[in-house]
Amino acid sequence: MAGEFAPGDEGEPLPGIGFGDDFRPHPGIPRNVVHFLDRGSLLALDAALRALESAGLGAGAGDARRFGVAEGLPLRAPGQPGIFAPYGQLIARVLGVRGPVVCVAGGEASGLSAVVQGARLVARGEADVVIAGAAQALQRPLLEHLRGMSASRALPFDREHAGMVPAEGAAFLVIESEAHARGRGARVLARVAGAAEVFDPAAEPTALPGANEAGRLMQAVLADAGYLQNQVDLFVSCADGRPEADVADGFGALRTFGRHAYFADVTAPAGTLGQLLAAGGPAAAALALEAMARGEVWPVAGLATPIEGLELAFVKAAKQAKVDCALVTALGTGGLAAGVLLTRDGN
Repeated sequence: MAGEFAPGDEGEPLPGIGFGDDFRPHPGIPRNVVHFLDRGSLLALDAALRALESAGLGAGAGDARRFGVAEGLPLRAPGQPGIFAPYGQLIARVLGVRGPVVCVAGGEASGLSAVVQGARLVARGEADVVIAGAAQALQRPLLEHLRGMSASRALPFDREHAGMVPAEGAAFLVIESEAHARGRGARVLARVAGAAEVFDPAAEPTALPGANEAGRLMQAVLADAGYLQNQVDLFVSCADGRPEADVADGFGALRTFGRHAYFADVTAPAGTLGQLLAAGGPAAAALALEAMARGEVWPVAGLATPIEGLELAFVKAAKQAKVDCALVTALGTGGLAAGVLLTRDGN
């Protein structure tokens, strides 16, 4: 679409920000729909369809009443108008979903919170399949709001950290009951062994949860799974270069893992991808799945000298590693924190 998109919720195109000449919307998006989608909704629908395609699901794959959608609402600037129709409802409408459709708010944690909600829908037997994730587009009001938190380069966990690099994108996961997946012969990438959410009532509306609450979240995820700290192979952190994010998630992990801190490799995708905001959590979960599949972990980009006192097993260079268990976290402005524990199928 060469830097253009249909007018809508996301307003005018931003200079230098476009889809690029090589972007082609997923062919499953109806032609009579694609030209009326704004930037965020096109990202969301495209990612959801690609997730379903990757999972081997398509039209007629099952009872539409047993399919659901869980979507994390994108981050908005204070005072910025809300979305007329949540992206999750758009996805459900295009796919003909007739099961539960859940849309959750929580700033940067909303997308991973949607994954938590999707896993719970499946665990409770309310759906056989849930498409869960979030999309985030950048608009001028949001970029203006983030200006004070931004830097020219993100340095998660580094003493020179000075801010994040805002980014946009979309990430969705397909969460499926074991019976449904086995019944259709699906290749199971991993299990959601544990999931949890906590809220920090001390966090101001534009502040993140603190280290105590981040640690409480990680402990809640491990407890839900029945796992010990030394069973975690990879910690995919939401640290993004903002000092408050790095300190909260880093020292939260140190409190949780204690003397087991060097059992788990630690990485932070926002150093490479930028801070995807609402989509950051599900994107991190997708990268954790890639690490399991490839047997490789990636470094914390730009990390030279870690924050003083933060003694974790940071990945300094890409390396081969057996990943059977990965912890993923997301901290959101306003106080919500969400996390999931993914384990290799069979563990």
